[in-house]
Amino acid sequence: MSVIDLVSRAWADGTWEDDAACRGGDVELFFSIEEADQAEALEFCEACPVRDRCLETAVLNQEMYGIWGGMLEGDRRRIIRDLRRRQREARKAAAARTDAA
Repeated sequence: MSVIDLVSRAWADGTWEDDAACRGGDVELFFSIEEADQAEALEFCEACPVRDRCLETAVLNQEMYGIWGGMLEGDRRRIIRDLRRRQREARKAAAARTDAA
């Protein structure tokens, strides 16, 4: 099953995606490698009322492909990398507190 099929199925489930500006749009735009398609997809995101929720879903699920929450793959990878770094630092700090106690 392709990523496009999974997204289409998620949209059919009736969740936050119901309010997405891209709902009913061409899903393939969001997974295209063509700059013109990506620019068109990002236009949907500009005024989307659920943009933050979309981005949060993509980051939490580590979506590696497509445009989510108005961000390209590389942008999300940086967010995920930073989140992992902060989680590691928090674990180290917690372990150091435990060792000191």
